[in-house]
Amino acid sequence: MTGKLITFEGIDGSGKSTQIKLISEKLNELGIENIIIREPGGTNVSEKIRDILLDNKNLINKFTETLLFLSSRSQLVNEIIIPAINKGVYVLCDRYIDSTVAYQGYGRGIEISQINSLNDIAVNKIYPDLTFIFDIEVKTSLKRLESKHKDRMEQVDENFILKVRNGYLDLAKYYDRCVVIDCNHKNIIEINEILVKKFNSKFEKVLIWF
Repeated sequence: MTGKLITFEGIDGSGKSTQIKLISEKLNELGIENIIIREPGGTNVSEKIRDILLDNKNLINKFTETLLFLSSRSQLVNEIIIPAINKGVYVLCDRYIDSTVAYQGYGRGIEISQINSLNDIAVNKIYPDLTFIFDIEVKTSLKRLESKHKDRMEQVDENFILKVRNGYLDLAKYYDRCVVIDCNHKNIIEINEILVKKFNSKFEKVLIWF
């Protein structure tokens, strides 16, 4: 059995990390082997790159930032994702290729075509089977970030987050693998129920474990 790559995307504070855990628990109940990984990170090399990217002391230009994300991704794909998929494992990834398009493309203003070309190299033809985009209002994202220590990537203004959000919504229109989950004014259980319904209605042929 070939495994699957399921990615979870969205602006900070959207609740995707919580939903990843719920999905993993469901898979475990059904006896389906799965792993949770995050970007940037997931390997020793990738975690070191993560530390560089998130350190507030580092002044990193947008091109260096992009290449660091892609380097981390390339290491993760080849060291973790490909072997897991080949073993039939379901890989649940907190951020992947769409994050780079949304944040560095729409947010930082780097040419989307350049990012797509670099992504193609970094992922070694490993693209998501499913992508859930968790959508929340920008003001909600900012409010949820108020109470936490912000890393370098979170030191952004409302306009930047709006660009990123719009980027995600544009991607959802372009790729059939993308499913937008409206997380506004909903609790964890309500969001999970929506996720399941969206999953069953659009991707039943890919996974039928709900």
